[in-house]
Amino acid sequence: MSRIQSRGFLVFGLLLSVVSRIEAQVYAPLAADEVQSRALNWVAAQEVKDKNVLEQVGKLWARGDEAPTRESLFDSLIGTFSVVDPESKQLIDACQYEAATVLVPEAAVFKRDNLDPFHRANLSLFFGRYLAHRQMYEEALKILADVRVEDVVDPSGYLFFRAVCEHSLLMKKGGLATLDKLLDNTSDVPSRYSSVATLMRHDLQALREKSLDEVARKMSDVERRLELGRGGQKVQKIEDEIIATLDEIIEKLEQQQGGGGGNGGGNSNNPANGAQDSVIKGSTAPGQVDKKKIGTKNGWGALPPKKEAQAKNMINRNFPAHYRQAIEQYFKRLANRRASPER
Repeated sequence: MSRIQSRGFLVFGLLLSVVSRIEAQVYAPLAADEVQSRALNWVAAQEVKDKNVLEQVGKLWARGDEAPTRESLFDSLIGTFSVVDPESKQLIDACQYEAATVLVPEAAVFKRDNLDPFHRANLSLFFGRYLAHRQMYEEALKILADVRVEDVVDPSGYLFFRAVCEHSLLMKKGGLATLDKLLDNTSDVPSRYSSVATLMRHDLQALREKSLDEVARKMSDVERRLELGRGGQKVQKIEDEIIATLDEIIEKLEQQQGGGGGNGGGNSNNPANGAQDSVIKGSTAPGQVDKKKIGTKNGWGALPPKKEAQAKNMINRNFPAHYRQAIEQYFKRLANRRASPER
């Protein structure tokens, strides 16, 4: 082999090594010294002259004998932003839970063009985490979407709260991608995060479109939105999807009933030809249902009494009890609600 060929193989091997490292990027929490250094460099860049402010910053970063935790480092960083930058302080103060309202706090600080990336990323994590705790998942995702994982003090916290939002909004593809990063490509993940994240990953993997499981989750999402005072077209759209899916499920069940005795047998009790789990033996239902108009003003797709009783009977026989309870509670709430002006 010539020297040129040998060098070519060496270069090719190095390129493969670099590519594999990029593909298998591992996120790790920033070291305490690096966090403090970047925080103090940020303070210096703000050209702070007030001695009282500098004193407060110094106290925030004074270390005792014990090594700081990632939580204490993050708290010191957020405290530094609050002490030095008035707009950051305004947002941080608005995110106190005792003063929480159904309104999203004003975040004028993020409108600045010259916002330092380290400042933006960690303040976004603070704000996004607050919104996720308040179940304002859409707003939280919007804030977290522009964050670079490498810029946050705690990558596992960022990925966890992003995954919580995506999981809650049934964003299966995006949620699984975030959970894979958290569980497979992040080091030093706290057990409280990894345990819940593992459950969320299994949950999203098992989620199927147009299933009663999805219906129950959408019902919970509607209730969440209404509790936050958010009606209007988005909620109406989700409610229409719920009714449409329930209609499809009921129609499939009725069709299964109508075709259940097709193998010359009628109501055979032979164990070898036992009924399928989703088929009601001996039923003579016609196998068809009337098409419903979804989203009408007088009932939001509500079934006539006879059909409603028939649907409940099918759900009782074919699905776990908690699905039935969720559906009944949901429609009771809808029946008790007055039409909103936003509709």
